[in-house]
Amino acid sequence: MDQAQSLREYMHRYKVQQQKTEFSRFVTITSGKGGVGKSNFTLNFALGLQAAGKKVVVLDLDLSTANINILMGVTPRFSLIDVLYQQKQIWDVIQKGTHGIEYISGGLDLQDLMELDQNKLWYFWSQIQELQTYADFILLDTGAGISKELVEFVLASDETIIVTTPEPTAIADSYAVLKTVFQFTKKAPKFHLVVNRARSYREAIETSRSLKNACNNFLKLNLNTLGFIMEDDHVPKSVRSQIPFYISYPNCGASKTIKQIVNSYLPDIDSSALSAAPKGIRGFFEKIISLGKVQK
Repeated sequence: MDQAQSLREYMHRYKVQQQKTEFSRFVTITSGKGGVGKSNFTLNFALGLQAAGKKVVVLDLDLSTANINILMGVTPRFSLIDVLYQQKQIWDVIQKGTHGIEYISGGLDLQDLMELDQNKLWYFWSQIQELQTYADFILLDTGAGISKELVEFVLASDETIIVTTPEPTAIADSYAVLKTVFQFTKKAPKFHLVVNRARSYREAIETSRSLKNACNNFLKLNLNTLGFIMEDDHVPKSVRSQIPFYISYPNCGASKTIKQIVNSYLPDIDSSALSAAPKGIRGFFEKIISLGKVQK
């Protein structure tokens, strides 16, 4: 990218920030086990939000198997680790992928934040602050399964979407994630459920009902079902071509479902009491650090 292009990018981002007055909304997207299509959902959900006029940044925090860039066929030049140790600016690590969707490669172990000296921490905060009002949504694609880091991401976020399939092991692992989160908090975080790769609506409904009943009976959690995505041959085709199905097959069943999910999700958060006070990106990372210190 030449200097003139860099300047144009900076001015565009500055104008976006000046026009916005609300903080970015953090949404953690996770699953109880790998292989349920979490990262694929995250990317296509981001594209759906973008199509609805929302500014979205995807933060890939799956440190073991980062998939967001692979699904788009791109290679990130930098990550948040470069902000920590190479004095890169936050705008250097925001990469553009398919259809202009912006993403940040994490490459970041939470312990890295805990061990920063005061000067490095101040620099990191100053860079993170730049994103405070830049995006409407920051989607966190986390690693699958139960971990201390996942619990911290969930508790620091404004809300969480958990993705499962109808497989009994996927349902059980999703419940285990929710149960683990509730061991660390008395106040129930807001959770949404997406059932992916269902072979029929009946199977999807039964999956949703099973998990919702378990949450209601044992966790006193009202789990909101956001939508059902049916098994669709276009999805694996899009993965192989490294073009998200929302772009490559806009009229397939999975793409139509993403649109429906976005259309039901946006009015829901607009009418929610939570929507009035999202934590913002600095609030998110401050909460992450405070949680890390408490649980050490």
